[in-house]
Amino acid sequence: MEIVVIGGDAAGMSGASQIRRRQQEWPITVVERSPFTSYAACGIPYFLAGDITAADDLVVVTPSAFRERRHIDVRSRWEATAIDTDARRVVARRPDDGEEAIAYDRLLIATGAMPVHPPWEGADLRGVYSLRGLTDGIALSGRLHAGASRAVVVGGGYVGLEMAEAFARRGLAVTVVEREAALLGGGDPELSRMAVDELAAHGVEVRLESAVTGLVGRDGDLTAVATEAGEIGCDLCLIALGVRPNVALASAAGIALGETGAIAVDETQRTQTPGVWAAGDCCEALHRITGKPAYIPLALAANRQGRVAGATMTDGEARFPGVVGSQAFKCFDLAVARTGLTPEAAEAAGYAPRAVTVEAPSRAHYYPGHVPITTTLWYDGHTRRVLGARLAGRDPSVAKRCDIFAVAITAGMTVDEVADLDLTYAPPFAPVWDPVLQAANRAVREAGRG
Repeated sequence: MEIVVIGGDAAGMSGASQIRRRQQEWPITVVERSPFTSYAACGIPYFLAGDITAADDLVVVTPSAFRERRHIDVRSRWEATAIDTDARRVVARRPDDGEEAIAYDRLLIATGAMPVHPPWEGADLRGVYSLRGLTDGIALSGRLHAGASRAVVVGGGYVGLEMAEAFARRGLAVTVVEREAALLGGGDPELSRMAVDELAAHGVEVRLESAVTGLVGRDGDLTAVATEAGEIGCDLCLIALGVRPNVALASAAGIALGETGAIAVDETQRTQTPGVWAAGDCCEALHRITGKPAYIPLALAANRQGRVAGATMTDGEARFPGVVGSQAFKCFDLAVARTGLTPEAAEAAGYAPRAVTVEAPSRAHYYPGHVPITTTLWYDGHTRRVLGARLAGRDPSVAKRCDIFAVAITAGMTVDEVADLDLTYAPPFAPVWDPVLQAANRAVREAGRG
């Protein structure tokens, strides 16, 4: 049985490794266009900030290690250019620019996501970057070492704010440009205010409701970002406007896409094309609240989907049950985490979302180091089921507390059941009534005991 995997990062190598564990003799070929496999893309901002010494520290398993220890034929710097599903072969471009057809019996597509990059004039100037993977991170590091002094980050989402922090900590003057009236998706003005205040406290300028119109340069080098309100001088620009599924190969091969624009898969990661599976940021996942396909590209889901694909490609029993969209990030000292549906998404799914917000200390009020954590909890007004949550504060426990809500959503718990959870208490870690319990109790009071 000949296995071919397109994409050598989280989903692709998780799938290939799972296949190898289950089938020692099957030939496995991985086509990866970058020099790297299995690296921690989420760690790139911390490498650029200087917290991590070398880019190689982000690599979990190298291509040579896959080849020598796991007997997986990783072809790094090869780029898949076409899939022929009738002949069951992948056409790939070698590093010498020659082409080769690789036959498969079963194929795993793990092509990931692509940064959204508007067709602005000047996008090809030296000094303009997006952050797709480790290769981009290394290129950005080179720009920083070459003496970049002024950076503009276009986009006020999670990655944009993480990178704004990284640039500021490296001593650059940083401006964040966001076309919406608020950061972080524009739907939470209070969270945006907290983020703007945190950025300002560390010298980062934020320009909201500011639309970029192009990029300005001289002699091939970036000199400014043009906006409707005028130019912002800079010698480095990071475009961080989110990602879209990288589905060009699949689409050209006639492999069905779903309603989100990502590759449609079932719970075993099979596509609608015989012999073809997909996993990771290029494909859809079932949302565990709505029961409908969603596109939520996250690292853990990619790894889990890769494992499921690897198991079912070897005729094993496995399924990917879906996601609830748990995410966390930090911006300087502000930690933010969220899970589940936003009120807008919940309403679109047919729920009647209600919200409560509480501010509670991270530890006992008398214990040194306690800081406020703001918790917003969304629940259904009819069933009282927990639909989503957002936590923010200057304490790293924000992310782990959000995990409690992720479990509650996965289990279909109500606010009453969350309020009755027997959580740990000790002054260095939490008050008697944890912020999670305080939010759930507030919801119970406002909804009335059922």
